[in-house]
Amino acid sequence: MLPEISKILSNPINILVLGWLGIYLFFVFFVFIYKFISLVSWIKKEEEALNQLLMSDVFPMTSSLYNCLERAAKKNKYSFNACIEGAKKKASSGLTFLSIVASTAPFIGLFGTVIGILNAFAGMKSVTTINMIAPAIADALIATAIGIIVAVPAYSFHQILAKKVEDLILTLKMQRDMYLSK
Repeated sequence: MLPEISKILSNPINILVLGWLGIYLFFVFFVFIYKFISLVSWIKKEEEALNQLLMSDVFPMTSSLYNCLERAAKKNKYSFNACIEGAKKKASSGLTFLSIVASTAPFIGLFGTVIGILNAFAGMKSVTTINMIAPAIADALIATAIGIIVAVPAYSFHQILAKKVEDLILTLKMQRDMYLSK
C-alpha cells in the first residue's frame, strides 16, 4: 500500500531526490541499451574478422585493430597491445557512470528518507502515538526504496557490460595471437 503521491511530493527535498533518481534511472537504461547493442555488434564483427584471419594470412580489414595497426610503424606485440588497450578504453566508456549510479543511488534515497523522518519528528506534537508517526516514516522510506530500485539495475547492467567488454578484448587478443603466430 503506497502512500498518496501528493503527500510524498509535498516536500521539496523528496521532489529533488525522486527527480534525481528518476534522471539516474533514465540514463542507466539509455547507457545500457546503447552500449549493449554497440558491444554485441562490435563483438560479432571481431569474431568474423578472427574467422577470416584463421582462413588466411592477411589481417582482415574488418577488424578494429586493422586501422590502428595501419598507423603503427611495426606490427608487433607492443603495437597490438596498444591498439587493444585503445579498444578497451573505447568499449568500456559509460561503465563508470553505471558504477557511480549503483553506488550513490541508495545514498541519495537514504538522504530523502532522513529528511522525511526529520520532518516527521518535527511535526510531532507533545504527545504522539506510533499510529500518528508511522505513516510519515513510511512516506519517508519511499525514497530509500526508489534508490535501491535504481541501484540494482545499474549494478546488474554494469556487470553485463563489463563481461561484454571482456569478451571483446579476448577476441582482439586472439586476433593478435593468431596473427603473430603466423
